[in-house]
Amino acid sequence: YEDQLIGVYKRMSATSLYGKEMTFGLMEVLSQNYELPTGSAYEEAAKYNYRNIGIRSIVDAIWLEMYSAIANLNIMLKYIDKDPSIFSGDNYAIYKGEALGLRAFLHFELLRIFAPAYTSNPNAGGIPYVTRYMTGVTPQSTVAEVTDLLIRDLTMALTLLEADPLYSIEANEAYSTRNVRSYRFNYYAVAATLARVYQWRGTAADMAEALKYATKVIEDAKFSWVHYSSMQSQNPSEWDRLFSSELIFRLAITDMDEEVEPYFYDNTDKTKRLSPSVVQWEGIYEFEKGYGADWRYEKNWQYSGSDPIFAKYWQYENGSYGGFVPVIRWSEMHYIAAEASVATDPQKAVHYVDTVRYNRYLRDFPLDKNLSEERIKEEIYKEYRKEMIGEGQLFYYYKRLKYMNIPGSAISGNDDVYVLPMPDNEIEFGNRN
Repeated sequence: YEDQLIGVYKRMSATSLYGKEMTFGLMEVLSQNYELPTGSAYEEAAKYNYRNIGIRSIVDAIWLEMYSAIANLNIMLKYIDKDPSIFSGDNYAIYKGEALGLRAFLHFELLRIFAPAYTSNPNAGGIPYVTRYMTGVTPQSTVAEVTDLLIRDLTMALTLLEADPLYSIEANEAYSTRNVRSYRFNYYAVAATLARVYQWRGTAADMAEALKYATKVIEDAKFSWVHYSSMQSQNPSEWDRLFSSELIFRLAITDMDEEVEPYFYDNTDKTKRLSPSVVQWEGIYEFEKGYGADWRYEKNWQYSGSDPIFAKYWQYENGSYGGFVPVIRWSEMHYIAAEASVATDPQKAVHYVDTVRYNRYLRDFPLDKNLSEERIKEEIYKEYRKEMIGEGQLFYYYKRLKYMNIPGSAISGNDDVYVLPMPDNEIEFGNRN
């Protein structure tokens, strides 16, 4: 069972998924945060031309690899209840909780990519929610039905993962346990995914549930803000650019320094570079307001050769931090809590946003506690963009809130943009999106 889980994590770490395309690759290109060079393999993706043969192969691989991971989890779940006595300690509950939570997480990712947003049409065709390993075709569920199934699996996983040592340990003792369990789909990764799912549905009742799970993750305080000492070293190899102590869930990437080098360094093939322009970078981080000390601005925009480029994923051999990609962040829970509080407690919403800003070294620029609801929502958006750049998350933000005008794109946001095509063989089996 351990090997089966490790195999799923390894599959998720591949470049076709979170090792590139689901983080700094395709999904980030769709967010329009890069100024792509002429000849980039992602040029057609930036135009949302999903039928381009090169882009189609990337999109199809995401679908196939995720469902392959789900199949492996279903094999594990099929057998794990046959003889629980073979497990020592709490391992039965932990392994089953991880598998259930991961299965839901992967289905939610597929839903966000290949189906209309819940806020757009909850009764639209969603995705097949596969709960058994079998050769037959699982019927397609509606968007609303998939979210119900997600909540069912995640709630069950959360109960099982009360056995997770990260959940049971005291916050002030969580450092070493967190560093181990953040590479596994732990209790807080499940709670954070529940917060995401409820936020995705977006009704007033759902936002109250999103707030409940987000504040649970925040207030249990098993994660800690990046320490200033890891951002102010004179040696760049000691900078914690990805804020590792704040990562609820991350994936290990073998030889990540080699994987990212073609995209984020001054290499000979300029067509591969993935980087915002200077104008984009300064706009995202509001440089004109004097926010240049923001660690996200200052540390992740570096010179490689003669050009300033995106450095968030710079890796150093024998450096203090590296070899992983972020998947779920503690800061995101503050943004979810803020959005869920805007209508009921706007000052609390401002507090959640300002907490992240304070811990990004914007301590001299607190937000006005009496901001209007619209201004609070604007600040939440700007924070998502600052925090999640290079992580493939902003596209889902635009989709959930039905942005008609995606910053950086001349193409109107609609389902032709926001719903990526299923593989052709799925359509042959009767599925539609």
